Amino acid sequence: MLAAGLALGGCYNVPVTGRNAVSMVDDKDVTEKAKAEFEKAKSMQKISRNPAHIRVVNNIGARISQVAFWDVPLAEWEFVVFEAPGVLNAFAMPGGKVAVFSGLITFCENEDQLASVIAHEIAHVSARHTNERLSQQMAIRPVGAVASAVNTTAVLSTGGSNPIYAPVSVRGLVGGGPGLGTAVQNSWDQGKELEADHIGLIYMARAGYNPREAMKLLQRMEQHEAASGAPSLPAWLSNHPDFPERQVQLLDLMPEAVEIYESRGEQGGVTIIE
Repeated sequence: MLAAGLALGGCYNVPVTGRNAVSMVDDKDVTEKAKAEFEKAKSMQKISRNPAHIRVVNNIGARISQVAFWDVPLAEWEFVVFEAPGVLNAFAMPGGKVAVFSGLITFCENEDQLASVIAHEIAHVSARHTNERLSQQMAIRPVGAVASAVNTTAVLSTGGSNPIYAPVSVRGLVGGGPGLGTAVQNSWDQGKELEADHIGLIYMARAGYNPREAMKLLQRMEQHEAASGAPSLPAWLSNHPDFPERQVQLLDLMPEAVEIYESRGEQGGVTIIE
């Protein structure tokens, strides 16, 4: 099926990383389903009326989506804040739909840390990770059953296996239950999260946000997880890499990101969220 997808012209290069990926699903169809699910999410969650939270998320979203424009020119960006104190979560859906939970905003020490989250989510959209996941699930279906929903979210995990957020899914696109295919898909999803970290780090630097704050946020999240005492599943059952792995990658990428950031001449320090 992957070979057929290539023959049908479903191969594309992921922005920033240049990785070759395959999509065997219709972009328009996936985007329309994602829009519908996003509207459902908005009807089920309490939308924030905090003007400071709304303003900071929209400002960051506008700056980062602008630098990502040529990677996803047809996106109709929408940024929404859900009022959920204590919930450290954010997610994105195909077509440019991004949601941030208020608990994450208050957890971040400054705008640059929050920008690292939003950049990560925008990276999922520009990399078309949902399309790729659907295509991969089609490919592994003969090997084993696949997950019952398409997880399009998850920027921050507490190690991946015990998230402190409620993932949002695009349901009804694939079916099945847990099995070998799930384990295979989890390994692929870990790669997508690392790739979104990579792309997001470059995006935030291009937008004028200090990439060093991305590392600080991951470190604070790791400390938060440790303090919670939550048990962890084996890495092969998790769809997120653990914090040390993510931090090692950021260390490798940091010189490039800092060079981009400093080339903009914006060295005024971070901005505290109101």
